[in-house]
Amino acid sequence: MSEQRSQDPEFRRRALAKIHIAKKELGLDDADYRAVVRSVAEGRESAAQLSDAELQQLLERLSELGWRPRLPRTAQRPLPPMVWKARELWLELHRRGAVRNPGWSALARFAKRMTGVGDLRRLDVRQATVVIEALKQWLERV
Repeated sequence: MSEQRSQDPEFRRRALAKIHIAKKELGLDDADYRAVVRSVAEGRESAAQLSDAELQQLLERLSELGWRPRLPRTAQRPLPPMVWKARELWLELHRRGAVRNPGWSALARFAKRMTGVGDLRRLDVRQATVVIEALKQWLERV
């Protein structure tokens, strides 16, 4: 088992945390989760039993299944220009009294209702277009 021990305990701690978050976000039950672990390391059913390399392989496998890690709170991705356009429309709606909360968080909630994506930095062009067009139509009605 000593070969299983991590050379970097911080990597191991973070990897295990990410794996458990991915399990929850992917909605894997225990049986499915153990099958995914076995697909990376035969004979093992728990991430705690994996080496560092196997933990990395498991994270890659979870990504293949559709899990995307969130950005750390400190990492700031710049806002795309289309988001700034949506922000301008949102503020105009606020000025006209149609929106009570002019904040970014309120716009993000609106975008999530429209697209399913709550982080404005993660909107792709199609999703941002959906949000902008909805805001334009709302402005026409106001």
